[in-house]
Amino acid sequence: MSKKQSIALCGLFVLFILVCAVLNLCWPDREFSPMENRTLAQRPDFSWKGLFSGEWTQDFETYLTDQFPLRDTWVGLKYICERAMLKQENNGIYFAGDRLIARFDPPDETRVEQNFAAIDALAQNTGLPTRFMLVPTSAYIYQDELPANAPSYDQQQLLDRASQLQQAENIPVAQALLDAREEYIYYRTDHHWTTKGAYLAYEAYMKAAGREDEILTQEELEAVKQKTPDFYGTLYSQAGARFYEPDTITWYDFPGLTMEQPGKEPTSIYDRSYLDQKDKYSLFFGGNPPALTIRNENPEAHGTLLVVKDSFANSLLPYLAESYEEIYVFDPRYNRTPISEYAAQCGADEILALYQTGNFAEDVNVGLLSR
Repeated sequence: MSKKQSIALCGLFVLFILVCAVLNLCWPDREFSPMENRTLAQRPDFSWKGLFSGEWTQDFETYLTDQFPLRDTWVGLKYICERAMLKQENNGIYFAGDRLIARFDPPDETRVEQNFAAIDALAQNTGLPTRFMLVPTSAYIYQDELPANAPSYDQQQLLDRASQLQQAENIPVAQALLDAREEYIYYRTDHHWTTKGAYLAYEAYMKAAGREDEILTQEELEAVKQKTPDFYGTLYSQAGARFYEPDTITWYDFPGLTMEQPGKEPTSIYDRSYLDQKDKYSLFFGGNPPALTIRNENPEAHGTLLVVKDSFANSLLPYLAESYEEIYVFDPRYNRTPISEYAAQCGADEILALYQTGNFAEDVNVGLLSR
């Protein structure tokens, strides 16, 4: 390369940096990314203490990354380049045939033990029959479809540890999901299971709770079935993926069910406003409120259940709500009320704690259930 060419190339690079800097200054900040389905970092307040500790610098770097002009376009372009180079992963998401699978990294063993201890403490402190359900990710169910030599933590270790709980009853669901792996039990573009996958867990729970005769039949479900097409989930967004077929969300519009949240009027358990948005999974309960109550007007419904959960429970709850008179839902990620206090307030008869393996292993908020 000649000297003139080197100077020209350097000039273009400097120009590109300047243009990006100007765009960053002029480009309006966004609070939320529909494509990535997450809240974006905002400009951090400056402080000398934060600067010298490095905290402000780190926060500002995150802010610049999140607010980079045309971020969604660049993420998509990165995906196209990665695929052109025959790479099998982008941003922690594996390309596994017609589906996307999130990489499962080894968890912090200390936190894992703390979280399992919190589940036992939940049962002991409340004095209520407590059942625990740990749901594997699609990386466990479809591990044979992962790219060759793709690193992925063996989730069986977490499932085996769940079976060793002393105070809470573990309800295993992994084998039922493995047996049904040829069915549509996990979304191809999202990290959640489908309502079909959730139904398998619902069957397991009802049997464990001694309510097997109340399990909804396929005929009963068909009578209230609804379908929402064109769903692109979080894995699709995180990978910047293109050219994947969208998923379809199946949901069941059971009559007589209402949802109540503190300070709000009772509504349907389905927030239909999300049907016209990218985040269609938030159709279930409008996302993840800190606390909510589901009431069933059916006089045959009986019992009060407290569900402690992450978002994996959202598509399971409508099934359970058909049998229980009341279901109180508690998400410790957004609710700091001591769970033993909350259980006493709602008069629960029993507790179900449901988590996806990845969320359970990583979430520091699970430890709060020991209070």
